[in-house]
Amino acid sequence: MSGGALLARQVRHELVALVRSPVTLILSVGFPLLFFVLIAALVGDVEVAGSGGVRVAQLVAPGFAAFGVVMATFSFLAYGFSEARATGVLKRLGGTPLPRWALLGGRIGAALLLGLIATALVVGVGVAAFGIEVQTRSVAAVLVTIVLGSVTFSALGLALATVLPTPQTTLAVTNGLVVVLSFFSGVFTFGAQTPAWMSTVGSLFPLEHLVVVLGDAFDPFLTGSGFQPDRLAALATWGVAGALLGAWGLRRTADGATRTTRATRATRGGRAAGVRGRDPRAADARPRRTTRPTVGRLVLDEVGHTQRALWRDPSSTFFAVAFPVVLAVVIPLVNGGGDVELEDGALLGTWFAATMAVYGAAVTAYVNMPESLAEARARGVLKRLRGTPLPLGALLAGRVAGAVAIALWTTALVLGVSAVVFGTGVPPGWSAAAGVVTLSAVCFATLGLAVVALVRSGESVVGVTLGSLLPLCFVSDVFVRGATFPPWLDALSWVFPLRHAANATTTAVVGDAVPAEHLLVIAAWTVAGAAVVAWRFERAEAARRHGPVGPRRPAPSRARRRHRVVV
Repeated sequence: MSGGALLARQVRHELVALVRSPVTLILSVGFPLLFFVLIAALVGDVEVAGSGGVRVAQLVAPGFAAFGVVMATFSFLAYGFSEARATGVLKRLGGTPLPRWALLGGRIGAALLLGLIATALVVGVGVAAFGIEVQTRSVAAVLVTIVLGSVTFSALGLALATVLPTPQTTLAVTNGLVVVLSFFSGVFTFGAQTPAWMSTVGSLFPLEHLVVVLGDAFDPFLTGSGFQPDRLAALATWGVAGALLGAWGLRRTADGATRTTRATRATRGGRAAGVRGRDPRAADARPRRTTRPTVGRLVLDEVGHTQRALWRDPSSTFFAVAFPVVLAVVIPLVNGGGDVELEDGALLGTWFAATMAVYGAAVTAYVNMPESLAEARARGVLKRLRGTPLPLGALLAGRVAGAVAIALWTTALVLGVSAVVFGTGVPPGWSAAAGVVTLSAVCFATLGLAVVALVRSGESVVGVTLGSLLPLCFVSDVFVRGATFPPWLDALSWVFPLRHAANATTTAVVGDAVPAEHLLVIAAWTVAGAAVVAWRFERAEAARRHGPVGPRRPAPSRARRRHRVVV
């Protein structure tokens, strides 16, 4: 097979693997398009002052197109390569005729196509729904910039994948860098007066160069071809640096694998010799308990297990704990500062700290905890637990309580960091806010368990939970404050518990009385989720004991039974 055909086949293989991973599609394509549609729906129809009819969506689309390119190349490529290395796929491919350049080229080519698809979706939706005009003068510059940016961020993603130890760490670091630099590079802060130091930091990294080039190419007030050699040179420089770091990391990985194999072979003989003299009554073979543990003890053990599982997963720790803290600091900074007083007397920093506490509780209880439970079910852990003293009710209660404990840790951290950074002090209603977050976390955890009970695949569970949480965050006063929504969308947002949780927490944190209707809606959703969980798990337990529920086949006749025995 020729080199071109081999590369094309590898690109196709990577794209097929991508299509079969809904989480990757959501992160790389769905997020940029979703963020653009939601923000454009809020402010896209507003005309830019003195522009003669140009809408804000015209200036917003390029930033989210750049965001789509980075998510499709940098994050997707880094996580995929790190996972392939951790699962031994790269080691097994080393014994095949597939050369290393074709493997890397296939991943980069798939990421490039994915970036082009993400950009085309953002621009296409912008043209069809928000009246964006594509400037014919800069089409060539846009294509060249997207290709160069895709190659650059692909090289940087591969470099990080070879340096970072685990896929979870790679996912947390790459997504964390993309989201934070998006605030520094004008993706989420268009038109805002960001501090000078944030602009300086953003100019040091390649994302801002990509955003500026695409933004100027779509700007109807500018002329020229859209090429900016200085910014393209900066992108190319970052790409070369990423390629060199990636090559060094690949060599280091190969050398480390060789040394590990040699060390393993050298120690196998010693271990085998030591087996004959091993004491069968070793300390690790003795039972730790001689009595049956109580249900309360089992629940507490499961709470500890849930918390340890989160802290040992860098990706979950980042999205559930670190990310809300970062947003609670960055969003007020780009909107005038955390000490800005709102019309209701609350401080901007305190208000966003409360909403980020709710967001952290939702991520922990509604996304991360159900995902871990679905993965345990897929690995057969839940089936093996049926032979242990751990009842199913204690397992679920411990998972819910563990998620609530982590949500309270996040709340304390968010409120504390916001108070220190903005000098606002401890909010007066912090205890009432903690109570609201506790009730909300129980509600989110119950709904997450309901999703696990209704959806079989672990990746599909993440797609449902994450795909429903993020849109609701935009329309539920979590990420955006004081936005005017269409009447039907505003009414729909009040149906779900997230908006009630956000409004109840922001009301409680300033010391005001929480309206009872917020708590009633949260309680109603909790009861509904618990009913679904009880129904589905009861059916699963009945099917396990008595076989699947359904029409029974008629018993075979005596002749058929005799024939079956003879055969």
